[in-house]
Amino acid sequence: MMLTFNQLIILFCLHKLQGERTIYSIYHLLHGKKSSQTIQDAHLFQLTPFFQTDTNMSRELLEKNISFLLNEQLIVEKANQHYSVTLKGENRLNQALAQTPIPNHLNGWKYQRTAIVFWERLSLAIQVISHLKKRESKYIPIQRKADTLLWMRQFLKQNRLSRDALGLQLYEELVMCLESDFSIVPEYLVIRLSGFRSMGLTESQAAQTFQMELSYYHYHFLSTLHYVTGYIEENPGQLPILHSFLGKSQKHQLTNSTEKTYALLKQGNSVTDIMTIRGLKKSTIEDHLVELALNIKSFSIDSYVSIEKQELIKKAAKAVQTKQLKQIRSMVSNTDYFEIRLVLAKYGEEL
Repeated sequence: MMLTFNQLIILFCLHKLQGERTIYSIYHLLHGKKSSQTIQDAHLFQLTPFFQTDTNMSRELLEKNISFLLNEQLIVEKANQHYSVTLKGENRLNQALAQTPIPNHLNGWKYQRTAIVFWERLSLAIQVISHLKKRESKYIPIQRKADTLLWMRQFLKQNRLSRDALGLQLYEELVMCLESDFSIVPEYLVIRLSGFRSMGLTESQAAQTFQMELSYYHYHFLSTLHYVTGYIEENPGQLPILHSFLGKSQKHQLTNSTEKTYALLKQGNSVTDIMTIRGLKKSTIEDHLVELALNIKSFSIDSYVSIEKQELIKKAAKAVQTKQLKQIRSMVSNTDYFEIRLVLAKYGEEL
């Protein structure tokens, strides 16, 4: 039986995890849980493309797919809710990836949060501007969020171009984005857009139109959106209208709490100082440090783990070929879990 694309994604994640995390780590990954563990796992196991890419995945659906993979002997249970992929599973995974490859521009960790806002603004702007050009004011907005509608009003108020000029520039900028890479299928995105007397398709309708499985279309749509978001970020001068749709640019993908800790660190405060200032536990500040090591290349961990110990931890991780902290700790004397987490966060993808 052919795997659904959701089953392919789950099997792919299980193969990367190698039985070292429970199946619910996949659930948290797809939902984009902003916890230290989920963020670190996404990087350590090279699963960042899937971060926050399927918030409709329920625990029940995940468990149902796990049961299917188990019954098909594609996975085997190593411990409670820990599964590894069998040789049969690896072969089936490779076959499935050849038939339905993972879209190559998918990057949930880097772009999903920005892409959601961008899509809401883009789809609403195209609908509003197309109706303005026809001087038609009676229509139901495609987006209903109050903050998106407020942004639209402010955008129109601040933009000095005429209706026709604004529509033409938006069109030209979008064409530039979608034609900048031959691997992009513009229709995946365009077919969802609404305009004057033209209603965009739903995700389900679009999948049917392209004769694609729903989840496969979903990931192709996201991949297209991620590519466009990245292209706009790299070419703001050529795409001023679309760039204004992105919202505030974020240099680093940090949680709000970690941002506050980082600001205090840059002011010269120690971990103990920050614990007092913010009224947080040491373990919480340590989580923030791990997140900083994951996301900021220039962030040094030398103040928290000696260079000598860093090398020992790296050697141990390579030797045991695992990301399990307990096994690594057993090979490095006088080290704690925080030090191991920090080193894996900094160098994990190289190990």
